[in-house]
Amino acid sequence: MSYSGSCLCGEVKFKFEFDPMMQFQCHCTTCQKVFGTSLNALAMPEDELYCDGELQRHSIEGGSGSGLHYNYCPKCSVIMYNKPDLLDGMVYLPAGLLADQIKFTPTVELWTSDKADWLEQAKSIKASFKDNATVERLQELLENLDQRQ
Repeated sequence: MSYSGSCLCGEVKFKFEFDPMMQFQCHCTTCQKVFGTSLNALAMPEDELYCDGELQRHSIEGGSGSGLHYNYCPKCSVIMYNKPDLLDGMVYLPAGLLADQIKFTPTVELWTSDKADWLEQAKSIKASFKDNATVERLQELLENLDQRQ
């Protein structure tokens, strides 16, 4: 199945062909500041996400010590995707951008040590990590690899 969407003002459009490789929640303090709560995201290879329209980038150092690069629409400021240096070649698309196309069912949650007390664990969670997990552990949890063959 293919998916598509846009930012709030419609200046930036995106599309991708395959199901996300992972649906996850990140509870780190950086995501709480950027998104106002935990990040609900879809992970996919960067080369599978096609964006049309001008994007600006804001880069920071995340809790893991690696770079995080937020790519957003300069007109309405909606973050279209986040690119972590820690998982080279992967991007995180906020799940809300596809709320009408994908039922968000996260299987992994990260940085539970920073998770807000009021936030319940989703019933779909299969793995929960107090930190960012390691690349090796996350790779074991990636889904839909068969679509990319």
